[in-house]
Order: sequence, then C-alpha cells, then structure tokens
Amino acid sequence: MNFNIIAEIPAREGSKRIIKKNLRSLNGKPMISYAIEAAKTSKYLNNIYVNSDSDEIGEYGKSLGVKYYKRKKYLGEDNVTSDEYNYDFIKNTNPDILVQINPVCPLITGIDIDNIIEHFIKNDFDSLITVREEKLQSFCNNKPINFNINKKLPRTQDINPIQICAWPVCVWKADKFIKNYEDKGHAVFGGNLNLYPVSFFKSLKISYEEDFGLVEKILYINNINK
Repeated sequence: MNFNIIAEIPAREGSKRIIKKNLRSLNGKPMISYAIEAAKTSKYLNNIYVNSDSDEIGEYGKSLGVKYYKRKKYLGEDNVTSDEYNYDFIKNTNPDILVQINPVCPLITGIDIDNIIEHFIKNDFDSLITVREEKLQSFCNNKPINFNINKKLPRTQDINPIQICAWPVCVWKADKFIKNYEDKGHAVFGGNLNLYPVSFFKSLKISYEEDFGLVEKILYINNINK
C-alpha cells in the first residue's frame, strides 16, 4: 500500500479506576504488550508508537521494539480527549493514515488490524470506529432507541442492532483529522464515517477490576487450545 500508515497505542500514566493498568500483568505479561504484539504482526503498519506521558510505559514499549512518543503532560490529564492527543500526535509524526490500537482491548490481533485497514482503504473512509452490535430492545434516558413501546414487542431478530462504540481499533485519514479538528475543534467522528462491527470478545475492554479476571480466563483458554 502506498500510504504511510502509523499505529499509535495510547497509554497514559494516570489511570484512575485501575492503577498502572497498562503495565499490570495479564496472563503473565503486561497488558499493553498484547496491543504491541498485535501491531507488530500487521503487514501494513510502517511505524508503531506507544503514545504516553509515562517514561516507564514508553521504555517498556521500546524494549519490545516499538517507538516511544512522549506525550506532553497536559495531554495525559483526565479531561483530555482523543481529539486532542491524536491531533498532537499526527502533527508530529506525519502519517497518511493513523491507526489507533487500544491497549485495554487485548484480544485484538494483527489479522483484525489488517482486515480493518483493508476495509478502510478500499471504501475510502475518512474515519472508522469499531463498534459492538447488539440486537436487544434498548433505551437511552428512558426512551426506546430501536423499537416502539406503543406497539407489539418485536422479536430481537427483527429489530435493528444498537451500535456501541467499543474502540479496540480506530482509523483516520490524517489530513482530514487535522482539518476537522482545526475547523471544528473535534475530529474523531469526522468526514465519511464507518462504524465497523467487531465480535463481543474482540470488543472486550478492561475498565474495571472484574474485567481483568474475565479477559485473563479467555487468554488462558486460548493458550491451552493453541
């Protein structure tokens, strides 16, 4: 592919719900190592960076053979969004396409990453966000989303799925991201957007303590079955 495709693995130091979760052992190795290993097996990525405000995380990434982009401290604060740190990263690394690989979703593989990149380029999208689709009768703020409460209850197979942002992988055209951010102040969902469905297991995200136990069991079973 004639594009400079750069992967970014964002991993800030100040995780609040699980302290230092990016370096916490998950089935025998630091959680962030799964994202790094998946990225390294991709056939399309020209460079891979750990984007962090933590030297400890950055140096660990370097020990696994990827680059360390030292994020400015203010971009690691709680109120900073991916709009802001991705804009900073793109401006300083100059990719054609940015692929963000989320270290809190450790079940994503290099094959998954490559399939997503191929889909993104083939369809000429500007932005791609991975989602989990659920065919369930759903509400938001006590209002139905995908069915009518004043009619007969539909079967789950007959309703439109809700699409939940899962975030294991996101992809953006760098020039479109920069333009949207500079024009509008936000860019994550900008331009020609695609919502790319991934399976329940691929979408699993480690946000809470109990998530570690669930994902660890899955990784353990996967290792046994290899």
